[in-house]
Amino acid sequence: MATTTTAVPLHLSSPPMEGGDVAQAQRLLLHNSFGTFDPGPIDGVYGERTAAAVRRAKYWLGYPEKQIDEIASPDMVAMLAGGVAQPPAFKATHTRRLRRAQDVGLWNTAYDIAISNVGERETPAGSRRIDCTDWYGVPAPWSAIFVSWCYARAGSTAFSAGARYAYVPHILWDAQRGENQLSITRRPLPGDLPVFDLDGDGVADHVGMFDDWTGQPGTTFCTIEGNVTSSGEPNGGRIAQLERRADQRVMAFVHVRG
Repeated sequence: MATTTTAVPLHLSSPPMEGGDVAQAQRLLLHNSFGTFDPGPIDGVYGERTAAAVRRAKYWLGYPEKQIDEIASPDMVAMLAGGVAQPPAFKATHTRRLRRAQDVGLWNTAYDIAISNVGERETPAGSRRIDCTDWYGVPAPWSAIFVSWCYARAGSTAFSAGARYAYVPHILWDAQRGENQLSITRRPLPGDLPVFDLDGDGVADHVGMFDDWTGQPGTTFCTIEGNVTSSGEPNGGRIAQLERRADQRVMAFVHVRG
């Protein structure tokens, strides 16, 4: 495979970045030895779909979670092209993620859908219109709708459009009763659902998707969440990758069994 790389990092901008470097990156995202990361049309325009493909590529290249973003750096493009080797730590992470995909396909697929949509926003702002609410059929507050959409697309039968789930307390109640293939877990794994009471009134009001502990288990952890700001405030209208504390009003972790 050719070892062509970009001269500068490619990223979302306004107006969008355009040109031969973008088209080359799009071709490499589509055809490489790590997977197929669909960037949309090979049109030389760095848009949202190309950015989402970059996030997926970084995940499967083995980038650390905090470095998975929408920026197609020269080194990343060169790795896709075969001109730069994966660092050993990236190879180890890539192997771990492949093993997880083989062992826990449903959870990994839901996570992969979630992470590939990080950075997506309501359009127009404040409308509550985004792919997951269009799927559910209701332009409502959508942190629960987002995780429902990810799991339904992954093949889970616990979630369905227009029925399960748009209301965070219903997720928690069903998990507490062990109903609808949901249960409470005290040892969350990637793809499990942290349920929050962010306003401190004793009622579940937000939910995300657990990735991994960033500190000792039980301390801080990474999430992917819908309808937040980039700093984690609720009702922010975007999908973001965040770091939370386990003592930050987490009511429970919910496991999806099927």
